[in-house]
Amino acid sequence: MDKELEQQIAAFMSEELAKGTSLSQLHGMVNEKFQTHLTYMEIRIIASELQVDWNANDPKAIAAAKEKAKKEEEARAAEAEAAMAAENGAVPAGDAPGKCVVTVNKVNPPGILASGTVTFSSGSTADWYVDQTGRPGIGNLKGEQPTQQEAEEFMVELQKVLR
Repeated sequence: MDKELEQQIAAFMSEELAKGTSLSQLHGMVNEKFQTHLTYMEIRIIASELQVDWNANDPKAIAAAKEKAKKEEEARAAEAEAAMAAENGAVPAGDAPGKCVVTVNKVNPPGILASGTVTFSSGSTADWYVDQTGRPGIGNLKGEQPTQQEAEEFMVELQKVLR
């Protein structure tokens, strides 16, 4: 195949891929339009060399991007609200007396996905961790054993801070 024809095919493929055309559809279109007999693999090789946003028309990628943007916006709003409350001398809800407060360490020990400390509503404190299998655990408890309700509050707060 000569260079000029290859460039024409690449330009055509780039346009069609941007429209959301699949590679299998493109295979037939290229062979018909340019009167060639390229294999599907050759079409894939040409497509791999194109500068195409492969996620532009993928519904899962679009939904994931929207969800990420939504969470980032919610986080910015929460930060702004907390900053405004701090300026006004208010205590953030998570730091109010009698509430479960969970903090996250910036650096984790080997084999641990996440770790930090927890202060239960009773005043007891402990270190917490989430291991490589995703199981949470508590160690180094100071004070009384947490009640079932405190343990449930901890799990809710833990999920919030790990999001």
